[in-house]
Amino acid sequence: MNNTPKMLNDFLKYYSTVLRYMDSYISEPIKQFHLTFDAFLIMHEIGSSRQPLLLMDIAASHHVSRSAISRQISILLKYEYVYQVANPADRRQKSLLLTAKGQDIDQQLIDAIQNVFDSWVKQLGSQRVEGMLDFFSDFTTQVIQSPEN
Repeated sequence: MNNTPKMLNDFLKYYSTVLRYMDSYISEPIKQFHLTFDAFLIMHEIGSSRQPLLLMDIAASHHVSRSAISRQISILLKYEYVYQVANPADRRQKSLLLTAKGQDIDQQLIDAIQNVFDSWVKQLGSQRVEGMLDFFSDFTTQVIQSPEN
């Protein structure tokens, strides 16, 4: 006899199905450039920033350790998608910037992901997608960033 509440069962079923589906469609174009989704997000954040970013800034915004971000940055450096510039006042601080190659790949990937996202909006409707994004926003602020966690 299964005593698991229906809501939890539904969550488990949809979590694995939906996230696997979303991951495959979003990650597929990213893989061709030897990137993980996390490395792509970091690359995109660096490219979208109005000012050079430090590794510690990226770690803080992603809520992970500096060593976790450092591993992703090493991939971006290896494929020459980003470069580092040392702070003249403190050479230990290195700002991260996208190379021209990194800018081009970031734009290609954003375009590919935009096409996938647009198809979801077309299928589901913008109100439902906005509702999902509102849920993700609430989950981030109320659960992930909660002082209780």
